[in-house]
Amino acid sequence: MGMPQLAQRFSIDDYMAWEAEQAERHEYLNGEVFAMTGARDAHNTIALNIASQLRDKLHGS
Repeated sequence: MGMPQLAQRFSIDDYMAWEAEQAERHEYLNGEVFAMTGARDAHNTIALNIASQLRDKLHGS
């Protein structure tokens, strides 16, 4: 996590309203907002593989 993107502090409600209008994703921590980086292809592949395996194992249980 880097420096806060915005100097002002947000309430949770203000952050949620602001975030809904943004093109990029951000994270909220103790009133501060930080830009989130995108996941790498390897991470996305691993996450998809895990989700697929879980779905297959849980199907019909």
